[in-house]
Amino acid sequence: MTKNLTPIILLFIGTLLSSEKMVADTSIKVLTEDINPGHNFNIKISTDKTFGEKAWVGIFKPGSNGKSASGYESYEYLRNHDINNIVLRAPIAPGLYELRLFAADPGEFMTSTSFQVVKIQPNQYTLKILSEEIKPSHDFMASVSTTFTRDKKAWLGIYKSGSNLKDYSGYLTYVYVGGKNEKKATLTAPIEPGDYQLRFYSADPGALIHYIPFHVGNLDLPGLAFKTDKDAYGPEEEIIVEYTGHQDLTNNAWIGVFNTDAKSKDYSHYLDYRYLRPNKTGGTLQFRAPSTKGNYELRLYYDETGPQLLSPTVFKVTSSLDDASLKKTLLDEGKVTLYGIYFDTDKSVIKPESHPLIAEIAKMLNSDTSIKIMIEGHTDAQGDDMYNMKLSDRRAKAVFQVLITKHQVSKNQLQFKGFGETRFIGDNKTEQGRAKNRRVELKKL
Repeated sequence: MTKNLTPIILLFIGTLLSSEKMVADTSIKVLTEDINPGHNFNIKISTDKTFGEKAWVGIFKPGSNGKSASGYESYEYLRNHDINNIVLRAPIAPGLYELRLFAADPGEFMTSTSFQVVKIQPNQYTLKILSEEIKPSHDFMASVSTTFTRDKKAWLGIYKSGSNLKDYSGYLTYVYVGGKNEKKATLTAPIEPGDYQLRFYSADPGALIHYIPFHVGNLDLPGLAFKTDKDAYGPEEEIIVEYTGHQDLTNNAWIGVFNTDAKSKDYSHYLDYRYLRPNKTGGTLQFRAPSTKGNYELRLYYDETGPQLLSPTVFKVTSSLDDASLKKTLLDEGKVTLYGIYFDTDKSVIKPESHPLIAEIAKMLNSDTSIKIMIEGHTDAQGDDMYNMKLSDRRAKAVFQVLITKHQVSKNQLQFKGFGETRFIGDNKTEQGRAKNRRVELKKL
């Protein structure tokens, strides 16, 4: 007898129709009208299906296999979003794209829709450099305005002239210019004179919208000069420097103390430094001579990282602080204030030039084990209070560690503590006062 297959066939057809209805009832709607390159845009997913943890939506280039889960530009799991308002980041290249929805990872394809990333037109933006003359390492002003709301990470970047326009990563400096209205931005010009580009990108990294060329002029600083009050000094004796500056020096122009064997480009190997600000056209600066006998020089730098201006001024330190003089001051005054222990900027790394003085401290302690001292670290008041406190403590500890490990000083003779900016002896509002506050003290216990 032939079995009646009609109910089975009807059940199978019903299942197919139900499955088709489930997929047909799932759709993607793009909520954002004009999608700019690299900008966020919003979509909505309508469905009667409950999504699993690995359901996801991806952005794909057009022309690829319409139901494939591979080759996506970017993706988002639905579990991280409200499906009524999912935020996605548009590709940076204008053109037609697809949104594809998958039930799992990689999983079952559910539905797709297309969307367009528009090309930003010249009448939609204005990019201008507002400063008439741009000088090396000086700030200059630029402005950008658009007819659309810019992504919060839209940005301006400075590039060398001739740089690859397809490579956004070669910038020298940048600033974000997100928002709707005109945005005026301050940028710092490159230190090297020459030709450059100012580029406007829609997002980070974003598409290049426009660029304009600009020129950084040559340095012209007539009349620069500086000199010391003497040619030779005792250890940690005050050095007075008179200087004639120029209004076109940067606000970060500085004079530093160096060993004579430090190369001119090794600006970071200074022992001590003073900024010329706020009187960059002329004035006087005070330094402390190094603690160790030898030849040194003062160098003038145009900006934080150079270049060096003028020839250096050489001076001599005629003797070194020794264990006997340290002991006498410690016993007579109860403490010794030292400026000859140098650290890398914002670090507790002791510079090599500090070790002769630390060796004399060790010699004093090892020759008389009854002497006990507290090593105190002190900073100026620039920066965060707590940061300065921790930095001064790390620096005091660094001196402690050198004494016990390199010179075998007994721990019983030593304590250390950082005081940050809490025990200032100079005016923290002036460069001279701040320099006076940056010190190490040995206090007799």
